[in-house]
Amino acid sequence: MRTLLTSLLILVLSGAASASPSASELSVEAQARFDRMRTATAALSSYTYTFRREEWADGKQQDPNLMAVKFRRPMDIYMKWVGQVHKGRELLYRQGWNDGDMKVKPGALLPTLNLDPAGRLAMHGSRHGVDLIDLSRVVGIITSQTDRIAANNALSATYTDLGPALVGAEAAHCLRADLPKDQDPGLYAVRIDICTSDQTGLLVRLRTWDVEDGQLRKVEDYEFRDITVVPLADSDFDPDNPEYGF
Repeated sequence: MRTLLTSLLILVLSGAASASPSASELSVEAQARFDRMRTATAALSSYTYTFRREEWADGKQQDPNLMAVKFRRPMDIYMKWVGQVHKGRELLYRQGWNDGDMKVKPGALLPTLNLDPAGRLAMHGSRHGVDLIDLSRVVGIITSQTDRIAANNALSATYTDLGPALVGAEAAHCLRADLPKDQDPGLYAVRIDICTSDQTGLLVRLRTWDVEDGQLRKVEDYEFRDITVVPLADSDFDPDNPEYGF
């Protein structure tokens, strides 16, 4: 039986718009492409990107957010909202720093707050905590689903090759996976769309659908644009950085 992992590798990572040959013909090539994506993601230890986030959260559709992100492992994060929603807001978080709280500057005329990353205020209007900014965590969401279904022969999924797409200015290839969440409520979502960059193999878009308030809704639409590997210094995660407004 073709596993979810094999199907994802063939359809997404091969980048082929035409019908795929059998799994046995492409398994070695597909595994190589999958390994490249995972290796490329693992290598992103210090990088920047633009994050577009649109979510269904707190029982309603939230306005799209656009954020400039700096990330350094293990978990140093600086974010600045650069779109029309919450424009100018800043967030700073470092693992093991500031008593575990993140610093948030809601706006130019508002005081800086120290917030529990898992607390009610920090999570308001969001489906995930700040750790989702780490792209390896996002890839982990996808691979955890492949592992879960591959481990259960009673489960299967259906796939649609969505073909080429532009994510921002990035040429990508997309796949839709419909997951049997009715049989396994522990699965992440009912449907997942993933798009990977033709050039780098990195994940550049994730969309998910799930049942909320009794309806199938698109609950997440994330774009990871202009991912750039760059050395980041302690000053990039310092609230006293003169370029920041904390």
